[in-house]
Amino acid sequence: MKQSIVLIIISLCFSGYPLFAQTHFFSLKDEQIDLSSKSFNVTQVLDKRSDKSSIGWTQKGLGNIRVDANFSDPLEQELISFLNSNLNSDGIDIQLIIRSLFISEKTGLAKETGFCELSIDFLMVKDFQLYRILQTELISEITGADITKKHTSNIANAFKMSFDRLEALDLSKTDNFLAIAPEALAGNIPDSSRYNFPIFTEEIKTGIYDDYDALKNNSPSNMEDFYFEQKERKNDPWKGTFEIIPKFHGSHKKVKNVWAFAIGGQIYVYHQREFFPLTIENYKLYYYGYGIPSGHSASTGAVIGGLIGTGIAAGIESTNSKNQKVKYHLDPDTGEIRQIHIGQ
Repeated sequence: MKQSIVLIIISLCFSGYPLFAQTHFFSLKDEQIDLSSKSFNVTQVLDKRSDKSSIGWTQKGLGNIRVDANFSDPLEQELISFLNSNLNSDGIDIQLIIRSLFISEKTGLAKETGFCELSIDFLMVKDFQLYRILQTELISEITGADITKKHTSNIANAFKMSFDRLEALDLSKTDNFLAIAPEALAGNIPDSSRYNFPIFTEEIKTGIYDDYDALKNNSPSNMEDFYFEQKERKNDPWKGTFEIIPKFHGSHKKVKNVWAFAIGGQIYVYHQREFFPLTIENYKLYYYGYGIPSGHSASTGAVIGGLIGTGIAAGIESTNSKNQKVKYHLDPDTGEIRQIHIGQ
């Protein structure tokens, strides 16, 4: 009997082996999302992903064998059909540049989590001129017992989240947007044009910034007089650095629950109840902060878009996290965490 059970287990394991060479294909044709209030007509989708061989990976079979994932039709065709079937197309003509579209999974004890990383440049055609009106970069998550069949709805939700941001814009004033020559779409838009924001072109004003938009536009939310104290950190890997404690003059109350503050041209970002100096370097933004609280996943998807991303904003911490020194790269357009580098 035991020998039979062993043979069955071995046969189940090896039955999944051919899946390594397979690709699982998805289609968005049956996905429906509520975009009816958004009057846009998608005239073109441009695939500018660095890797066009797949749209990520999924897991199949009893052994959760990892296989490549892709659309049944070419990405441009799949997306333009999906979007225009869900949009009220009697509106502004827009084009989409897909910078990234990548799906992945994380397997837990009782459930699986699927991730969709999506980055889009939205372009608008108005009076025969092309404008870049928005750049989005986000991660959508979905959970369940079997994630493979749920990836399409998660991809659809990522597009809905992106279009929700687009709908919030006032598109009547083109002076607020970057005009683009059509020939520029053949290559990558240089960072100097993509991120032509005051944070990169002006001396940063001293003040308190409630959100990244205020900082990006060098427009302090609060210019009440303040100062800061320093407390030397004693533990590795933070020896030689200082905890920064900003306080208001007069009341001497601590500055809390803000996105950042700046003084003397140096920006300090609020992260896990402390402030860390932000570095601006060739249109790149990054800072070193505490790491991943113990008991949580350190996967990029979880950190950027999931529980950890939410927790960092809320200020969760643990002894374990303070023993780590993590480099956080921010999206220059949105201020969201784009990438992390976890040290030893």
